[in-house]
Amino acid sequence: IRLFELCSGLLFRGGADVYAQANREMFARYRETHTPDGEITFFAVDPRLEGQGVGTLLLGELARREKGKQFYLYTDSGCTYQFYDRRGFERAGERGIVMELGGKRVPLRCFLYCKTL
Repeated sequence: IRLFELCSGLLFRGGADVYAQANREMFARYRETHTPDGEITFFAVDPRLEGQGVGTLLLGELARREKGKQFYLYTDSGCTYQFYDRRGFERAGERGIVMELGGKRVPLRCFLYCKTL
């Protein structure tokens, strides 16, 4: 993940760094009132399996293994953030940004979600 972040920061100046800064700011505010036990990172399911319950099964297994622990994650309006809404995650932070990608300005809403499993 760190290698991906480094590469995207080099390739998309004004893009990934703006996104990462928004996440850092949301997390700092979140930590003022929360003490999370972990972060869910790079949570993805093969698009060919979408709608078959794989993501829900994965979250269910995490909840079984980590019952009572608080997790947070980052997502954005370009992703299926509604997945987390439907599974009881709380939107704990939101920030609007504009990324510069390939000479184009891309407006985006960044979200920080949390849930005690």
